Amino acid sequence: MGDADRVGTAIEIVESARAEQPVVVVSALAGVTNELVRATDVAAAGRFQEVTDIVTSVRQRHETVGMALVRQKSDYFDSFLAQVTKHTDQIQDILRGISLVGEVSLRARDKIVAIGEKLSSVLFAYSMRLRTLPGVHIDSEDVVVTDENFGAANPDMEATRVSAIRTLYPELERNHIPVLGGFIGRSHGGATTTLGRGGSDYSAAIIGAAIDASEIQIWTDVDGMMTCDPRVIPAAKIIERISYVEAAELAYFGAKVLHPKTIAPAVEKQIPIRVLNTHNVKSGGTLITEQGDPSKTGARAIALKKGITVIHVTASQMLGAHGFLARIFEVFARHRVSVDLVTTSEISVSVTVDNDGPVAAMRPELEKIGTVRVERQQSIVAMVGRGLINHAASGTAAFQVMSGIPISMISFGSSGLNLSFVVSEEHADTAVARLHRALFEERAVEVA
Repeated sequence: MGDADRVGTAIEIVESARAEQPVVVVSALAGVTNELVRATDVAAAGRFQEVTDIVTSVRQRHETVGMALVRQKSDYFDSFLAQVTKHTDQIQDILRGISLVGEVSLRARDKIVAIGEKLSSVLFAYSMRLRTLPGVHIDSEDVVVTDENFGAANPDMEATRVSAIRTLYPELERNHIPVLGGFIGRSHGGATTTLGRGGSDYSAAIIGAAIDASEIQIWTDVDGMMTCDPRVIPAAKIIERISYVEAAELAYFGAKVLHPKTIAPAVEKQIPIRVLNTHNVKSGGTLITEQGDPSKTGARAIALKKGITVIHVTASQMLGAHGFLARIFEVFARHRVSVDLVTTSEISVSVTVDNDGPVAAMRPELEKIGTVRVERQQSIVAMVGRGLINHAASGTAAFQVMSGIPISMISFGSSGLNLSFVVSEEHADTAVARLHRALFEERAVEVA
């Protein structure tokens, strides 16, 4: 939600679905979470006047959007302003404490950045009421129960189901429309937690699964999932239907339409997910289900994930020895580093990681195992689709168009869902353009 017009459009979307008894999950106003993160960093650096300026700006922005939506003051609007002031005063107090001690804990950071969604959900619910819609604000912390992995908390689905039934069902029975902020939860110990950046659609899936929703709708700024990021490939096409597993692979490997974890709660309950565009409400979007589109085989889309580092570990003395991989991945586990792709041979292993931050710390330990070579500024170009392993035409076309582009790694799992190439960032856009043209524009291969 960027401004008053976008909030107003979102309210109209909710109004059109009123007969379906919707539960609404909203993200922060565009840019607000980044500002709150900046306020936290500035506070830790001891620059409290800058903190005050940022918090004041955040508060004024919500007040301005609220006023633009209602166009007149009233007692109800004054109540909204009081809620905004309460939340912004709270984070200013926390930030003052951070500036005094000069450091910020992950727990405190979650408490601060969560305010963005709290403010937007209060704004949305009050704006609905002022337009005679029965919106009621519900604190997400009273519904979503998580562990204490601050910054990337994991939901306790059973506890969340119990909370959702207790908190949301009574409002639905009164024909109210509950409005919650995404991205936020509360641990069993009572601490505010966040689900990770971009986690509002994940929140929607968690809550949808908890209340056995008939459908989970993700409203974003594109017409649905597409054959490629349209910002990279303007000729990208909408995918009308896709399976859970294909959508999950695309999200994990860089498609920004969905949070990578969004699919999991829906899969467990077999709830369809529909991705729609707030800027084009007439678009049918993309429907994500277990079956997807059984008539489509081969590549369905191409995802691009930049900012990748490749780590190669080679140890000729490990030829025929057991425990080589275990020793390597023990180092990654100890440093809490997740791996995307893996290729192995008898004497070497190559892996990709999202960033090279931990590499310097891991390198001395890995060098005790073998020779280490690191390639930075790499990208994963992933071709995704069910049945790739049996669809020779897609693979043939991919290898043909990649000719002449230096490749660091190739990965193709037995699931046949994903054929990935790792190339340098300078060649990534070229690789994507070639693949998309061959698979989706030239009709050289019969695919979606």
